[in-house]
Amino acid sequence: MLNYTTNEPNRKSGNKCGHCPSTPRYFKPPENHASRPLVLKEIIKAVRKYFADPSLLPLLNAANGSDRQQRSERREACVALMGCIVHYTELVTFNVGIPQADGSMAGLTMPYLAAQSGLGERRAERAMHDLVAAGILTVHTICVKISDTGYKGVAAIRTVSEHFFAALGFAAWLRHERQKAAERKAKKDKKRNQKNAANIQMGLNALNNKTHPKPQTEPELAVTRNNKMASAAEYLANIKNILKPDTG
Repeated sequence: MLNYTTNEPNRKSGNKCGHCPSTPRYFKPPENHASRPLVLKEIIKAVRKYFADPSLLPLLNAANGSDRQQRSERREACVALMGCIVHYTELVTFNVGIPQADGSMAGLTMPYLAAQSGLGERRAERAMHDLVAAGILTVHTICVKISDTGYKGVAAIRTVSEHFFAALGFAAWLRHERQKAAERKAKKDKKRNQKNAANIQMGLNALNNKTHPKPQTEPELAVTRNNKMASAAEYLANIKNILKPDTG
């Protein structure tokens, strides 16, 4: 599904990508996604201004290494990809990805980012190259060891530069929201750690009960002794009845 918006339902253009300078396509969050913080929504709106005014981000405009202004279809791709990236940005670390239950962050693959941005993969890759060249993003590649001599690459973790947000005029607001997000994350991490610690302790208790049975208390020992004495008395009574001479 292509996640972009346009005011023109039937687009006609000579470009294979379907680009039309008068009606650029922008990133549109998937309908099933939870609402993002307001500051991120406003940043996504601000990013769109770059299409009409490339001077807003001069380093991005110059990412192609030419003195000429970045072409409109390239700007459209950068704007769509930036909108998608901001949508998936985590406020505390500025990492791009999907938070996991254990508190870690799963990176997003280029095919996924391309699909969510409404772009073809090659076009998204070129836009990503421009964003990195402009200093907007830092890419951290990750490899997982699968054998003594082999490694497997997984989705990279991308981090948005805080200077990018400042260039758009969101430094103060984002600093405030980042502090609140850090406090929410700390509470969530504490709650998760408490649950994990409780489960670990219950596991240790269960193991200890198997290897070291709980000693009986004094009242429990008294009941046990009484039961044993009662059983012994019944046994002796039965023996006496058997040995008693028959007087019939």
